[in-house]
Amino acid sequence: MIHLPDEDATARLAAFLAPRLPEGSVLLLQGPMGAGKTTFVRHLARALGFSGRVTSPTYTLMHAYPTPGGTLLHVDVHRLPDPEALYDLGYEDAAAAARLTVIEWGRSENFPALAALALEPGAAPDERRARWLPLAAEARSIGAALAAAFPSAPAAR
Repeated sequence: MIHLPDEDATARLAAFLAPRLPEGSVLLLQGPMGAGKTTFVRHLARALGFSGRVTSPTYTLMHAYPTPGGTLLHVDVHRLPDPEALYDLGYEDAAAAARLTVIEWGRSENFPALAALALEPGAAPDERRARWLPLAAEARSIGAALAAAFPSAPAAR
């Protein structure tokens, strides 16, 4: 478990991951409402060079953010009764053209992914805990690098 005591730590996590996520990969974001999924994507977009506004695609389903290295595709499937319906809305073409796709509320059985990042709120307002869940072999080395670079979460009280 990675301890993120404040939003700056979330930004550091995103900046750490940005260059390590292979081009064309899919990252699933898991966690309850308010866990910081969109906040993480905002910092990931900044780390990739996007300087505009990043918002939740809850109602639009997909947002594309242009970055110098290619598009960051931000997807939210929370309100879709069937996540597979996203494929009918052009997801496959958009993801194929993207530098990186991040899917909030995505599940690996619906979207082949490199890894999932599970976020959960902490005790303080901006505190979070994150867990890297590798879903493909190449994600294991990213997990090892994360473990070395970020301290573990303090024990729950």
